[in-house]
Amino acid sequence: MKEYKNYYCTSKDTLVSNELFSVYFNKNFSIAKTKIKEDEDMYRFYESSNYTPHQTFQNTLADKIYFISRKVMLYFKYKTIQPCVPLKNILDYGCGNGEFLQYVSKRGLNAIGVEKSNHSLKICQKKNIKVFPTIKHLVNKKFDIISLWHVLEHVSNPSKTVSVLSTILSNKGHFVIAVPNIQSLDSQIFKSDWAGLDVPRHIWHFTPKGLIALFKKQGYVLIKKRPLILDAYYISLLSAKRKKLVFPWVVSILIGTISNLAAIFSGNFSSSIFIFRRP
Repeated sequence: MKEYKNYYCTSKDTLVSNELFSVYFNKNFSIAKTKIKEDEDMYRFYESSNYTPHQTFQNTLADKIYFISRKVMLYFKYKTIQPCVPLKNILDYGCGNGEFLQYVSKRGLNAIGVEKSNHSLKICQKKNIKVFPTIKHLVNKKFDIISLWHVLEHVSNPSKTVSVLSTILSNKGHFVIAVPNIQSLDSQIFKSDWAGLDVPRHIWHFTPKGLIALFKKQGYVLIKKRPLILDAYYISLLSAKRKKLVFPWVVSILIGTISNLAAIFSGNFSSSIFIFRRP
């Protein structure tokens, strides 16, 4: 944490532990980091049936909207990777319940996932999706695309993760990365209550500049960036609920729209997809 000296905010984990975590920003890296204990058991912060990425039920209206938007996003994700050539073998790292793998498999791609969560692994197995707990089982394979959909912010060492995954990426392959943006307008408005922080599960908080620099150090160039427009609304809804604001739906539509409009000029959308490849 020595390199992360600029205090950004203190945010509460309202999902599992109700503990407070401080976030520090590194201006040189354009990346922020959640301060956690070196020996912290991170798995305990995922032990909640309400953790949305692994959730399979729909209790609230927000849950229902999330599930609908997730289905829309499957189509959007597929259309985003379609221009990537070659496009045959894909690895989804941190694949959750395997919806993306299932979607692209039905469209002729050879899709494999990596997922550490035992709960999600069991769900994938029931769907007959090829999923492994680590990439150790994949050392002899090469993939045309390695996707990390809102995963890189969770790993303990992003640079090492990219380096290790690079060993199984084909020479003409692509990394497809989706991450929240701590410099988005909705993030600045909600600050410590911004749901995109999701401390301590989100260890890292990227800016577009910081993410591009991280991949540049690994020998990759950015070839495409696409905003995730719906994220501004959903994250704003969760943030408004965290703040216990009156009429959170109205607030989310207002702030989500303002954030997206501002991002047209600044480039700082709430979340974006980045596609990288070797020069």
